[in-house]
Amino acid sequence: MAKNLINGEIRGFPSDHAAVCVADIASVGIDPRDGSAQLPLLTFDRSAWEQNCTAMFSYLHAVGARIAPHAKTPMSPELARDLLERGAVALTVADIRQAAVMLGHGFDRLILANQIGGRASGARLGRLLAQHPAAQVILYVDSLAALATAAEVAATAGRRIDFLIEVGGGRAGARDRATVLAILEKLADYPDLRAVGIAAYEGASASGDLVMTRKAIAELHAFAAEAFAQLRALQPEDRLMLSSGGSSFFDLVIEDLGPTVSADGNADLVLRSGAIFFYDHGVYARGLANLDQRGGFAPAGIGPAREAFRPALLAYAEVLSRPEPGLAICGMGMRDVSFDQGLPVPVSRYRDGNALPVPEGAEVVKLNDQHAFLRLSADADVEVGDIFGFGISHPCTALDRWSWLFVTGPGGKVVDALPMHFG
Repeated sequence: MAKNLINGEIRGFPSDHAAVCVADIASVGIDPRDGSAQLPLLTFDRSAWEQNCTAMFSYLHAVGARIAPHAKTPMSPELARDLLERGAVALTVADIRQAAVMLGHGFDRLILANQIGGRASGARLGRLLAQHPAAQVILYVDSLAALATAAEVAATAGRRIDFLIEVGGGRAGARDRATVLAILEKLADYPDLRAVGIAAYEGASASGDLVMTRKAIAELHAFAAEAFAQLRALQPEDRLMLSSGGSSFFDLVIEDLGPTVSADGNADLVLRSGAIFFYDHGVYARGLANLDQRGGFAPAGIGPAREAFRPALLAYAEVLSRPEPGLAICGMGMRDVSFDQGLPVPVSRYRDGNALPVPEGAEVVKLNDQHAFLRLSADADVEVGDIFGFGISHPCTALDRWSWLFVTGPGGKVVDALPMHFG
């Protein structure tokens, strides 16, 4: 199938409809609420995306921070371009393949926010960068072994390579001051490498205990600030970066690291969250509720975060069976939606295209590969053929199950489709 055509091989597109150009998909009249879509279908509300972008960039402007949003979330060049046009300073990717996709679509400033492995991987990345001589791909280094890999990238690419020293806890990243110092001292042996800042990811330090989470994030950021001071002592004149992921803790990044950047006067504080622009009905909704309790969104001056952001993703699925009272089996499962940080949440219901209330207490309690177990009250008026809209938890692991993202307009019908490059 040609790349500009979409047909019934794609989930969501009616299997009995002839292939159409993506530009003409609105003419098909796909409405996930009335049975005209091949369900299940993950939909993307463009207006919610725009609202979320406005909210996040307003916050960033208010606190004086920048963002290099994680492109791994949708792996969509169209959405990546939109974020850059709104003011993002770069894109973040998680591996060499993702970097190749973004470089291939003309994006020339990336942060590869992950360790890339050994020298064979370094040579592979170097060959890729040799094909894109104008691109800047900033690497992560957390050890002398990773520094040697970065040197392999530089040697193979035939040019200088910039990197961030990653400090961490709970995942990758240098664990102590001695490791950071060893990297900086060894750097003199690699003239084609340049340290341009310090990076961390606070999300790996989080747990279900809010007090312990705050303590762990504060300790990680204190270490990042200390590592930044080590680097600054060796490079007193260079423009540097201090970066942490942000996730649903972006206010804590600003609180913890903002003073270091402000006092330095020659550095940028850069967040990297990509999922925040989608928001959700699960882990991000809970995270921003906690953020609001901290007053973390107040600098934006546009009200609480949970009112400023709106979930952009909905998964629609049909009731396939009512095998017993109190249970509906819906045609949606682990192949279609995320489940790593919470199960889908029923937020809307339709019968013959007409909206009906979601039964009180309705809850997804289990997913199989292609089935959702929806627990109901024994007397719930739910029929085979009813269609539920489900909010998801964790956009990253919902989107990567789909090759196309169906865009819905103000009327709820599909008006566009965006290709996603998950491989």
